[in-house]
Amino acid sequence: MNLSKEIIEQVEMIFGKKYELEALQEEASTRRYFLIRSGSKKEVLCTDQKINFDFVQLSEFLDQHQVKVPKVLRTNESLGLTFLSWEGRKDLGSLSLTEYQRKIPKVIDLILRLQKLDPPSFVKERRFDTEKLMFEINLTLDKFQSFSKIYSIETEITSEASAFMEETAGYLDKHPMNVFTHRDFHCRNLLLNEEDGLTLIDFQDARMGLPQYDLASLLYDAYYPLPREYRLEVLKSFQSKSIGGDQKFKEAFYLQALQRSFKALGTYFRMVADEKKMKFLPSILSCLQQLEEIIQLGMFADSLFIFVRSLRNELSKHPEFKSIQVS
Repeated sequence: MNLSKEIIEQVEMIFGKKYELEALQEEASTRRYFLIRSGSKKEVLCTDQKINFDFVQLSEFLDQHQVKVPKVLRTNESLGLTFLSWEGRKDLGSLSLTEYQRKIPKVIDLILRLQKLDPPSFVKERRFDTEKLMFEINLTLDKFQSFSKIYSIETEITSEASAFMEETAGYLDKHPMNVFTHRDFHCRNLLLNEEDGLTLIDFQDARMGLPQYDLASLLYDAYYPLPREYRLEVLKSFQSKSIGGDQKFKEAFYLQALQRSFKALGTYFRMVADEKKMKFLPSILSCLQQLEEIIQLGMFADSLFIFVRSLRNELSKHPEFKSIQVS
């Protein structure tokens, strides 16, 4: 499991020699998670290059505001270890579509509750401004170049399409309403806990952003594509309840969905091109398909649609992609 001798010694110091260690699913980050069982006791061990103290503080903050999150049980700063309460194995993405849809009202309620929080100062100090949004956009453009070289991709993104993404960042930066956003609100970050509720995880990068941000992350989640009509239904319902649900709500939503999904595409390029994690290949196709819908519904630049459609068509014929089924 690639755990160092020092980490194993730390685990044995807490649990003794009789324990079981199981690697949990890897995500697109440097963090690794392990389930530790010792008799009837269960805990989660998170290993990283260093402890994320933003996570620790936000865990306490969210718990105080009745948001179900993993409790931080103990930490070891020198080894970069965080021990967390066990909140269940399955996430929202493990459900059938019918079961998923039954959970959606609770999920939407959670987003709305997060929006009303007055977050800690370190969250208030960081925002999805032009600098942050353009950093994410440029990272996708950079990783696309790496990905293109590996797979001999002929599709290119035009300067016009890149300029539209820059304009999108400028528009989002000037949006008058900013609220607490989780920043990565997708199905894998919502655990189905043993009380039949939802436990929110991976919130350490929370920052101020549009009220539409977390909704866009959920509805255009490449890990769990949702039917188009269902997306529209949830969007309409959310608009009637959300902070800032004015007449330009949909315009801001689709621009935010565009930027967010474009950023996610870059993450999948990186995981495949740099980290060689082929399990993210389906996410690339799913993300491109969702970007097509976003660009069409938002009535955005034709040059951007041509890039996305051309890339998806080219990949669908590639030997490593053509067998992948995307719903």
